[in-house]
Amino acid sequence: MTATENQVAEVLLEIFATKGLAQPQLLADTALDQLGLESLDFAQAVIRLEELTGKDPFATGDDYQIKTLSDLAVLYA
Repeated sequence: MTATENQVAEVLLEIFATKGLAQPQLLADTALDQLGLESLDFAQAVIRLEELTGKDPFATGDDYQIKTLSDLAVLYA
């Protein structure tokens, strides 16, 4: 995985740990909708990624098709 994909994975794993859930193996092609996280969890991940990278890809109002961990990581690369 790329450095950005690893960063996204770490943020997602932090959320699993915070919720007391078992941490899954995350790969670049991991489908985000199969993780069992709630929309609020993903919102927290986006906020954390913005803090870490200084980037807010959603501020543009563009419509993104984010299905995998890699799709999300591309926005913060």
